[in-house]
Order: sequence, then structure tokens, then C-alpha cells
Amino acid sequence: MTMKLYHISSSRSVRPLWVLEELGLDYDLETLDLKFGSSGGENYKKIHPYNKVPALTDGDMTMYESVAIMQYIMGKYGHGHLSPKTDSLEYGPYLQWLHFGESSLAPNIVTLMYQLYLFKEEQRSEDIKSHAKREISKYLKMLEDYLGDKDYILESGFSAADISVGYSLLLLRLAQAKDLMTPRLDKYWKTITDRPSWEKISKL
Repeated sequence: MTMKLYHISSSRSVRPLWVLEELGLDYDLETLDLKFGSSGGENYKKIHPYNKVPALTDGDMTMYESVAIMQYIMGKYGHGHLSPKTDSLEYGPYLQWLHFGESSLAPNIVTLMYQLYLFKEEQRSEDIKSHAKREISKYLKMLEDYLGDKDYILESGFSAADISVGYSLLLLRLAQAKDLMTPRLDKYWKTITDRPSWEKISKL
């Protein structure tokens, strides 16, 4: 049975979608309209109780969480692609950066999005907005320092860590805060998105 990914354009489902395309796997894609708290309606609530994406079904298995879905797809169908071997010196840093995109960068970017335009004006806080920007800048510097002059996070090449971090950089652009990006990170963004897989999924 073919895997099925539930997707909303520019949402966290971009991450597993990018993995599926990079690996050249067969999958079904169901694209939902964005409706905060009710995307997909009552039918989708049977898949995800809070109507959020992504969700993945594979036979009788259903799961959520973008990075977990990435790891599931790669572990079951990836045949060693997009991740280093567990006995590699790169494996620890790979896991760190795989989760960095969602656990460190994304929460602060989402906070900034709410403070810039998702909250009503009377709900916004300059202090919270400023704090989010400082945190984002701190983590972006951490990423930039680690990249150095490498094209990708790992010396060995493009990996799922780049996909995870790359989505957070997309989120930063959606937050209308790409001014926080440095020229080095702009170059990195262009490198990781100059791929046939990105060309396809960016239109979905």
C-alpha cells in the first residue's frame, strides 16, 4: 500500500514531502486548505485529532510530527540515503541539526509571525517580538558558524538535516523577516533549494 501524506502548502509537511521526493518514493498526496484548527474538516479529524499537518498513513499506521515522519520514511524506505550511518562521526551532528530546525529555530519564528501579523494589533507585544528576533538571530549565527564554507550542514553532502533547517529558513521568509538572514545564509538557502526536488514541491 502506498504511503499517504496530508499536506498544506508552505507548512511543516514540506519537510516529509521533500524527503519523499529526494528518495524518489511513490506516495499519495492529499492537499488540505489552511483553516486554523479545522483544516480538512471532520473527515481529517479521524486522521489527526487537532486537524494539523503533516500526518502520514502507511498501511494501518498513522503518525504526526514532521521530523518524526522524516525519520520514519528514511528508516523504513531510505536505504541509507539522506542520513549518515549510525557509526559515522557525522551521525551525532546530523541528529542535532535534524532536530535544531524544529526545536530551536521554528518556535521563535512562529512567535515572531504571530507578533508581526497573525495576532490582532492589541494582542501584540514589542517585548515578545524583540525577544523572538534576538533568539532567531542567535540561532542563525549558530547555524552560520557551523556551516563555515561548506555547501551543506554535513561534509558528506545534502541530508535530511538540510531539509529540516531549510524549512525553518522558508518559515523565516514567510514571516517577512528574511532581513535576519545573512549573505552566507542566503547562499546556503539558494544551494539547498537548487534541486529538482525543491523545484517540484515548492509548487505543491
